[in-house]
Amino acid sequence: MHVTKHADAVPYDAPFHTGVDTRRLQGMEVGPTAGFWLGLSVYPPGSSAGPSDIVGESIYFVVSGEFALRCNGVSEILTQYDSVHFVKGDHRELVNESSSDAVLAVAIANPPKAV
Repeated sequence: MHVTKHADAVPYDAPFHTGVDTRRLQGMEVGPTAGFWLGLSVYPPGSSAGPSDIVGESIYFVVSGEFALRCNGVSEILTQYDSVHFVKGDHRELVNESSSDAVLAVAIANPPKAV
């Protein structure tokens, strides 16, 4: 078992994110996982991710708040407890267009190991 308290979560620099507080909760430098890592991101009003391509299979889960999602030409509004699955190469943009913080949990496939 490996527990990470939120206060100990490791900040990381997420590419193509603007104004987002990103923290790694499990995996990578935080602790061992076999196939994925888990992060928690706080998006203040006006903050965003993308537009960019998904680099590995990913699942987003809206913990609180609201997001405008655009992916491969389709637009959706995501609200609390909504989730979305992306495959590698999906082209997405996620924006908090509301007046309150929005919180997102992300599970992302580990990058391939170098041989």
